[in-house]
Amino acid sequence: MNKNKLKGIVVALKANFLIVEIDYKDFKDNSLDQFPGKIRLLCTRRSKLDYQGLFINVGDIVCVESIDYKNKKAVISEVEPRKSFLKRPAVANITLVAICISVDEPLIDMEQTNRFLLTAECANIKPLIILTKIDLITKNKLESYVNKLKSWGYDCIPVSIHNSKGIDLLIERFRKTKLTVLAGPSGVGKTSLINHLIPTVSLSTSSVSKKLKRGTHTTRHVELFAIGNGSLLADTPGFNRPEIVCEPTDFAFLFPEFRMQLAKSRCKFRNCLHRDEPGCVIDKDLERYPFYRESLEEMINSPLPYQGG
Repeated sequence: MNKNKLKGIVVALKANFLIVEIDYKDFKDNSLDQFPGKIRLLCTRRSKLDYQGLFINVGDIVCVESIDYKNKKAVISEVEPRKSFLKRPAVANITLVAICISVDEPLIDMEQTNRFLLTAECANIKPLIILTKIDLITKNKLESYVNKLKSWGYDCIPVSIHNSKGIDLLIERFRKTKLTVLAGPSGVGKTSLINHLIPTVSLSTSSVSKKLKRGTHTTRHVELFAIGNGSLLADTPGFNRPEIVCEPTDFAFLFPEFRMQLAKSRCKFRNCLHRDEPGCVIDKDLERYPFYRESLEEMINSPLPYQGG
């Protein structure tokens, strides 16, 4: 690669600037000896990218040029095609969506949990569920939550930052993944978890509102943090009603337990919506079927493209 052009990843957006992390350990140039390993550059973008309608988000792989090593500044000239993209929070090239759900303070909300899971499914990224604050409930109650989520077809790691249960297992999982996004409602402990996993970060946190019984927004933007050799972890703003954008005919395929049944046998009609059609193979007694049915009706009856709220 041209020594005046380097490849990096966008790790944060700051006002009209982008922070790009560069790794040039294999780049042979004596002028770079003062920057071992990685460096973060404050970048603008070439106007041609605007003309091309290319939006740059955290997680995008970019090429930078016109590098000012003294002031750690550069200009983004190219953006590589994305392998995956999550619209909300807006992060590119994700390899794992880790959905944080607290079992208490605030109490777990299964409808909300479903919406976060379906958001990841919409982006074709299999999610991992992290149950936080497990020190606040009994072992039996925790087992019932874990079994429920497993019956839906999802991996689950229960954790507590107060007694460090599950933390080592979580770190191991994150270090096997290139880019993990922590998503979930406000106040479930995403930022506190990052501070526990990466003590050098020291992000600000907030407590759960006693009146509303839910968290307040602390994280205002998406930022990537290193968690092991080549692995990145993203903290994201909390929000309580994620969007589900999907065609009604595709909706059932976002549920792992429905996919299993549809893989084994076919419905009588190709355009089956799995309501009351004859010859439908979906088991209506599955736990999440009522949620599917209610959400499907909302999609069909909405005059606008369905946004899940």
